[in-house]
Amino acid sequence: MSLSARITRIALAVAAGIACATPSLAQGSQVLPPCSLGETDWRLDPVFQASRHPSQRGHSVGELRCKTVDADTWTVAGQLVHVLRAKIFEATGRDGDGIQQSVNLFVVSRGADGSGPVIGRTLEPYDVSRDEPKYASRIVETRHGAILQLDRGVSRAYLVAEDGLRRIDTHAFLSAPGIAPPAGWVPGPVRNVDLDRMKGYISLFRDGADDPARPGSVADAGRAIEFDLTLAGDRLVTTGARVVEAHFAQDPEEWTGFVSDAEEQQIARQRLPAGTESCDLGAWSMDIDPAGMNLRAAPNAQARVIGRIPAPWKAPDRDGDPGQTYRSQFTVIGYRDGWFLVRDITAPGVAYGERYPRNLPQAPRGQGWVSARLVGAALANGSLPAGRLYQAPNEHSAYATVTRQDSPVGTGDAVQRLHACSGIWGLVEVGGHRGWWRRLCANQVTNCS
Repeated sequence: MSLSARITRIALAVAAGIACATPSLAQGSQVLPPCSLGETDWRLDPVFQASRHPSQRGHSVGELRCKTVDADTWTVAGQLVHVLRAKIFEATGRDGDGIQQSVNLFVVSRGADGSGPVIGRTLEPYDVSRDEPKYASRIVETRHGAILQLDRGVSRAYLVAEDGLRRIDTHAFLSAPGIAPPAGWVPGPVRNVDLDRMKGYISLFRDGADDPARPGSVADAGRAIEFDLTLAGDRLVTTGARVVEAHFAQDPEEWTGFVSDAEEQQIARQRLPAGTESCDLGAWSMDIDPAGMNLRAAPNAQARVIGRIPAPWKAPDRDGDPGQTYRSQFTVIGYRDGWFLVRDITAPGVAYGERYPRNLPQAPRGQGWVSARLVGAALANGSLPAGRLYQAPNEHSAYATVTRQDSPVGTGDAVQRLHACSGIWGLVEVGGHRGWWRRLCANQVTNCS
């Protein structure tokens, strides 16, 4: 059976299995109602204070306003419960909403339109720059009572009681003693908490996926650990766990997206020399040899040299300003055994409108292999949190938080080494750490955003 057929069959099976677990709650859509901050001074709220940048925590905050962004009504034990989410702004006295703050407000109340008694209000951390997390709140009836889940990947949920909201740590099960991954696998953070079935999931990826000698692939789904959950006080704890296939940890839409990406990766591999991992990254030459960088016909140091990629070149000074030094750049389309397959090679400065001299060595046409030791790049915007280098080319793998000069590494930072690649991920070394980053670029004049 082909990869496409196998993956499609699994995806259909996952969808069918989830479709059988129909929630007992009814959700209705309505016109967005206005939000209300109530009588609480949210500027003093611990979550609000923690959300502020350290440099701003000593400064006063003006009047806060809220703006509803979504609202839903759920039926709980025969009664309607309304959940409203709003973004928070500091009023500036100018036109518009004001300065958006790094929190969202959730208001839970009785009735279909939120006009009934308020059960409770709470603030939740929110990354304004990335519009994350993508909250998808819902109320789930469990054997422990009705629980407000902000999203399957968010660690805080709330038990909805008559007298208010009680916070629950839905990721506490991960710290259970005696829970260990199988040998040869590395666990990631909590990926999914399914309150309908009281199951929790973390992904597993092959140990060594961040080793340049045997790097991971974006087409590798890994595996997962499935936890049986129960509520103990204000924490979800586990009563049992087992290793399962990766698709159990994903909803049908997410799995279908992975299936599509994996199939595209396989098709791309078929267009490349045997054993080559398909990639799509921008990069540049780090070779300072005046003779240029060797472009070879095969991925080994004995292969025939089919061209030389020009050495760095300094543009002439203009109007008293010193000219910039540029490097040759190219697109990386494949990786194999410490070598990158590159094409679309451009001479230094050409991509930025500079007049690279005709009397200097020109960029070779076509494609060829270059040593990974001599390739550099910059981190581009991969729509992931700043400062994280991942253990595998997957955002659900384990990660290390990496800083440089007390700031998290991020878009525009140059890598010390580009070790390997898979799809739009690069195995990089930056800030003294090695790990995977999604999206790299060769832009030498901007921050690759």
